Amino acid sequence: MKNLRILLLFGFCCALSIGCGRGPSDESAAPEAKKYVLGFSPKMLDNPVFNRAKIGAEKTAQELSATYGEIEILWSAPTEGDAAKQVEIVQGFIQRGVDGIAVSCNEPQALKTVIDQAIDVGIPTITFDSDSPESKRLTYYGTDDVECGTVIAERLHQAMGGKGTYAILTGVPGAYNLETRIQAVKDKLTELNSGLELVQTLYCNDDSPTAIQQIEQVMRARPDLGGWAMVGGWPLMADNALACINPPGSCKIVAVDTLPTMWQYIEQGYVDALVGQKVYHWGAESVRILMDIIVNQTEYPRNSWSGVDIVTKENLEDYKKQWVEWFGE
Repeated sequence: MKNLRILLLFGFCCALSIGCGRGPSDESAAPEAKKYVLGFSPKMLDNPVFNRAKIGAEKTAQELSATYGEIEILWSAPTEGDAAKQVEIVQGFIQRGVDGIAVSCNEPQALKTVIDQAIDVGIPTITFDSDSPESKRLTYYGTDDVECGTVIAERLHQAMGGKGTYAILTGVPGAYNLETRIQAVKDKLTELNSGLELVQTLYCNDDSPTAIQQIEQVMRARPDLGGWAMVGGWPLMADNALACINPPGSCKIVAVDTLPTMWQYIEQGYVDALVGQKVYHWGAESVRILMDIIVNQTEYPRNSWSGVDIVTKENLEDYKKQWVEWFGE
């Protein structure tokens, strides 16, 4: 009888132990889904092309959440094209321990060290729009700036009939993408044995009012100027930017970017061609690439070229429809 009581007590203790431990329902519970945080640093805030890139990044992060779980986009940049401040922002991403970083570099050498730091601590880091090619970044996504400059040169040469004077308008001094485009313009015009003569190169620091003022000053000093090669579209982001050119078309213009504010200059005859960068895809594809690297350890080529869109009066209406698909505007 005593032995029976001992056995019953032992069985009760075993049952109590099992009941208080992890049951079958606990073992089958799904682990908490991981949240991914991606740090993006464009050259500057409140720039229309980067605002569109942000839309692409956020939309794609939402779309990919069904596959990877929640993806948060941290979007931070200097208020002006300041490489030192951008370095501080990327250092902040590293200290926070983000899962991936994408940077449009204000100046390639200034960003090289901090990009290398991110890679060295195991944070996949890529560049978009403006590269730091000597850094350890895993890939660059964006415009082939040699292709971009080449297209500008070809279009300007054609519009000007292969002769006359022209000026170059660019943005932040030393920006790798812009300097590469400028050199490509010059190289292609030399290859074409063009009669176009470069008389001035102006740096507007990616600022629309500054760019407009510079154009007005040049046109007053050189009313016979034959053309402009704009390796960015800064002045065309504002209304009435080319009123100093009269009549429209008397000075030929080829410019980079294809924002809605720029379409009026094609329609009015001021601009012969816009060379469009894939601004939506700067954000969208950068998110896709980073997540593919982070989750699938996919290796990408050193450069992932986006291609360009060439917009003229002939295809502007079709391009507007494509824009609505991207941005709903």
